[in-house]
Amino acid sequence: TKVKLVVISPSNHFVFTPMLAAASVGTVEYRSMTEAVRASNPLIHEYIEGKATDVNVYNKTITVQLNNLLSGVSPDTEAPPTITMEYDHLVTAVGSQVSDRGVPGADKTLRLKSTDDARKLRTAVGECFEYASRPDVAGSSAEQIKERSRRVTFLIVGGGPTGIELAGELTDLFGDVTRAHKGTYPKLKDSVRVVLAHGGPELVPQFEPALREEALKALENKGVEVLLNTRVTEVSDDAKLSTKVKDPVTGELTEHREEQSLPVGLTVWCAGTAPVPFVETMLKQLPEEARSRDGRVRVDPWMRPPMPDGAEVGSLFVLGDAAAAEHRSENENDGDSLLPSTAQVAGQQGAFIARLLDRDYDLTHTPPHVQIGNMTEDGINDPSMTQWLKFRGLEQAPPFGFLNLGMLAYLGGGEALSQVQVGDVNLLSWAGSVGFLLWRSVYLVKQVATRNRVLVTFDWIKSAIFGRDITRL
Repeated sequence: TKVKLVVISPSNHFVFTPMLAAASVGTVEYRSMTEAVRASNPLIHEYIEGKATDVNVYNKTITVQLNNLLSGVSPDTEAPPTITMEYDHLVTAVGSQVSDRGVPGADKTLRLKSTDDARKLRTAVGECFEYASRPDVAGSSAEQIKERSRRVTFLIVGGGPTGIELAGELTDLFGDVTRAHKGTYPKLKDSVRVVLAHGGPELVPQFEPALREEALKALENKGVEVLLNTRVTEVSDDAKLSTKVKDPVTGELTEHREEQSLPVGLTVWCAGTAPVPFVETMLKQLPEEARSRDGRVRVDPWMRPPMPDGAEVGSLFVLGDAAAAEHRSENENDGDSLLPSTAQVAGQQGAFIARLLDRDYDLTHTPPHVQIGNMTEDGINDPSMTQWLKFRGLEQAPPFGFLNLGMLAYLGGGEALSQVQVGDVNLLSWAGSVGFLLWRSVYLVKQVATRNRVLVTFDWIKSAIFGRDITRL
C-alpha cells in the first residue's frame, strides 16, 4: 500500500455503538461486540494508545498523551509521556461527548457513549435492584413502599434512538428479573419504573411520523412512562422536571410550564451532544469561518476545513460528529442543512476519505484532481492510476454525497422500528416483529468481524433461553 496508516486512540478497540444499550443490561456481552484495533485491519501500520491533545496545522504535527498503563499493578509505574508525531494527512474522527447543558447534577448521571459507560450502567442497574431489596425497605409501610420504588425508578433523559433503545432493553431486563419463581427479584415487580423524559413533542424525530407514533405506543404498552415536552432541570434523588402545558380548549402547547418532582434511583443522560475538547483546540488554529454555530468544524464537500494562511489545504480532514458537513440534496427546497451525527454518516465519510488518499489526488486544489503521474510507494511514477481514473471520468474527485439507507431502533419485547430508504426516497417502514427481524439482521451484519457476529448470535440465543445475567463482577 502507498499509505502508511497510524491510528491514535485512547480506546484500544472498535465497538458497534448502537448495541451499547443491549450490553448495558446483559443482552449481549461487551467482548462480543468489540474488536481490538490492532486485529481489526491488517492495513494499520501502527496503533498508539493515547489521546490527541494538540495539533499544529502549520508544521503538521500532533501531540499525543499516552495512556497510563499498568497503573496500580506495577510499583514503578511512571507518568505516561507525551509524544509529538508528524503527519502528511490528519484525519480527525474524535466523535462527540454528551452535553448536559449545565443542568445541576447532570454531571453525575450515567451516559451511554462507550463500552465503559455500558459497563458502569450494567453494574449500577444491578446495584439498584440490590439496594431496593435491603431489609430497611422490605416492609409494607407506605414510607418503605415509596422508598423501595424510588430505588428502582430509572429516569432516561432524551427520546432519541439511544433513549428509546435503552428504555426497551430495560423493560426486557425487568421482565426477566421480576418473573415469578424464575426471576432473581420477583418481589420488586410492582416497584420498578422506567420514566423517559423528552424535550420535544414526539419521540425519535429522525423517523417518519407514523413510526414516531408507533414508538410512543409500543413503549407505553410495555409500561414505560413517557413524558413529552419535558425538560429535566435538576438531577438528584428527587429530580426536577419542567413540562409544557397544553391549552385545555385548543390542545396547543402554551409557554406555561408545570414543575414537578420525580424520586429516582438512577438517571441516564441520552440527550444532546457537544464537541470534545480536541475540536476546540483545533478550531483555535483555523479561521473563524471554520467554526459552526454548535462548535463543530465546518468542512467543504471533500471533508476539508478552511485552513489559515501558510497551512496546506488538504492536509487536514474532519469527519463524523466533529464535522459540520452540509447535506447535498437534489431538492433545492431543502435549504442549507447539516448531515446528522450518526454512525452511518461517519462510516461513509471515512470510506470517502480513504478513496481520496488511495487515489493520490492532489488535495491542495478545489476540486482535488489527479496528479501528473501518481507515485508508488517506491517513488516511481505510476501513470496507470491516472489513466484508470481518467477512464472512469474521475480526473476530478467527486464531492462527498451521503446515501441515507434508513434507520433502526429497538423498542423492547421483540419489537423495533425499521425505516428503509435510499437517499431521500422511503422504501419500506415497519414497526413491530417484522421491524425487529430486520433490526437484528442489520445489526448482526454491521459487526466489526465474523467473530463478533458469531458471539453476538450466541448471546442473543443465551439471553432468550436463560434470561439476562445481572451478576456484578
